[in-house]
Amino acid sequence: MKKILINIALLTLIITACSPVEQATEGPITDEQPTPTHIPVDLTPAQRAALTALSENVSLPVDKIKLVSTEAVEWPDGCLGVQEEGLACTQVITPGFRVILEANGRQVEYRTNEDGTQIRPATIAMTWKREGGIAGFCDYMTVYLSGEVQASSCKQGKYVEGLLIDILSEEEFAKFDEWLTKYGNVNIDESDPKGVADRMVVTLTFMGTGSQQTLIQSTEQELLIFAQELHQQLYK
Repeated sequence: MKKILINIALLTLIITACSPVEQATEGPITDEQPTPTHIPVDLTPAQRAALTALSENVSLPVDKIKLVSTEAVEWPDGCLGVQEEGLACTQVITPGFRVILEANGRQVEYRTNEDGTQIRPATIAMTWKREGGIAGFCDYMTVYLSGEVQASSCKQGKYVEGLLIDILSEEEFAKFDEWLTKYGNVNIDESDPKGVADRMVVTLTFMGTGSQQTLIQSTEQELLIFAQELHQQLYK
């Protein structure tokens, strides 16, 4: 009997050893591959800075962004030739580059210094201004096609910067993108008539990539409300 038990144990070991072993996995196996997000190593510091900025600002992988051109430029000041209300610029010639990128069918310009440590957007999508009135407003805002927003307010006493992707809801972001696709250059002036006491000046210039150059009244009001609320969000 003892001999029979030993033989059974040996047979069990042999069968177990010959059975296929199931390999452990570290999670579900899918056909999906990770989205490439690396930046090519052969780019210059200025090109790398521009690609990184646009990728982060519009939440787009770098392999979906095309490098169109790079041009060496001597910028007229420390702000790389990009002027904003409330932004102080050193008045010194700054060597650098103009980098043109393309994403989602739209080309945008970035300006950098020589080593890419300073970078500024330069393709404007919308500007908004509100001045005067009984309250004495002096609010300014620029929205760039690459997703950055820059604003100033004398009442708030400071210049601020932000990103559309961080400020807007998905619905608001989609609406703004829809306007950009549909409309081209449009000017809106909702200012009080000249000569009115405590005159309020409100203007908006929209520079989309579409072909339509006129807006209906309701869309003008939508854009003006959008701009005012966006400015307010920047100062929360």
